[in-house]
Amino acid sequence: MDKRALFDNIRKEANSTLTKVFNKVEEISKTSALRLKISSLKEQIKRSKREIGNFVYVNRAEFEKYPEINDQIIKIANLQKEIELKKNQIEDLKDKEVKVETKETETEKAESDSFSI
Repeated sequence: MDKRALFDNIRKEANSTLTKVFNKVEEISKTSALRLKISSLKEQIKRSKREIGNFVYVNRAEFEKYPEINDQIIKIANLQKEIELKKNQIEDLKDKEVKVETKETETEKAESDSFSI
């Protein structure tokens, strides 16, 4: 086999390999774009479901005849109460922390004053 034939053979193999690589890259690119679009569409569905749920919750009096909805409304009310309790606990902890810091500061000041006499 002469050099020219060898280089032609190498060129053909390289072209074939590059074509396969480019085809695979194109396939992956298109697949990724489609998966991204699917994800976006799923998010739109979730948003629409939230809007439906919010509408039902706001207009819950009209949906009282559905026990499943009433159960969820009661669950939401209980969760909201729990949230308020947790917020109050946070405020209580902050108040205690401020009182402790204030007391420590007063104690430090009193000790400082007693040393300066």
